[in-house]
Amino acid sequence: MAEATSPANGALEAAMARIDADMLALKADLEHTSKTGVIQFNKTSDRLDRLEKAQADPAGKLAKLTEAVDKLRAAPAVAPVAAAAASAAPKDVTGSLAPPQAAPASAAAAPKAEVGKLPAVEGWVLTDVGYGGALIENRRGSYEIYAGDSVPGLGRIDAIRRQDGRWVVVTSKGLIKQR
Repeated sequence: MAEATSPANGALEAAMARIDADMLALKADLEHTSKTGVIQFNKTSDRLDRLEKAQADPAGKLAKLTEAVDKLRAAPAVAPVAAAAASAAPKDVTGSLAPPQAAPASAAAAPKAEVGKLPAVEGWVLTDVGYGGALIENRRGSYEIYAGDSVPGLGRIDAIRRQDGRWVVVTSKGLIKQR
């Protein structure tokens, strides 16, 4: 009977050894999977942090641009008051300097004359104007633009204004007109 239990014990011990080896392999796989999961989680967390920072930068820039636009919109309302105060002040001129109002008037007149001479930009159409911005289109799509923006193929947007009863967008390449 001792001989009969011995082969059974050997088979049982072999099965136990296999189970122990399988358990050790499973533990190693579990540790490896856990480490890999932590690494992937950290990478995802880093990407999310970079994405949040990248998203915050344009929001900050947009806030600064909005403040600048608000200041610029408020500036023309102040300019007539300053001009009226300057005209009410006594004109005490010494030497051969021209009055201060003559230089800005000629400087303002010069760009208007140049704007009338600008060529129309081919392939672009002004479709809508409102709230200080405009919507322009070409065959590739439409763009919402504001003065100061830079558009590929057009360059810098200098102004959006009415000229000869029609809206135009003044760019560094020329004028974009309504249909």
